[in-house]
Amino acid sequence: MTGAVTETTLRAAPQTEAVEYARRLAARTMRTWALLDREELVTAIVAELVANAVRHAGTALELRLQRINGRVRVEVRDRASQLPRLTVPGPLDESHRGLFIVDRFATAWGAEPVTGGKVVWAEVAL
Repeated sequence: MTGAVTETTLRAAPQTEAVEYARRLAARTMRTWALLDREELVTAIVAELVANAVRHAGTALELRLQRINGRVRVEVRDRASQLPRLTVPGPLDESHRGLFIVDRFATAWGAEPVTGGKVVWAEVAL
């Protein structure tokens, strides 16, 4: 991977279209990084974290993808201070699946308060 970009960012308004923009960016980035075997995992995580930010924070958001030390790190920053909580959905629940999916697909994930909001992150090992 010589000279390849190892970080990419998307800033978006809290609208449902942001989820599709973020998915496309993640897919394109994973192809650029020649990580096709992880594309599905990373794009699913990106879609869930961005959808959560749109639905629950309702503020401008920033998606950041980084390739660092054998992993891909996904970060979604928004301006809401409320940290997300993992809930296990029942078989008939149509919502509350976002972090459950992230928890299944990611090697590790978490959320941290930052000045002016929070960052929710997830990592996928390569």
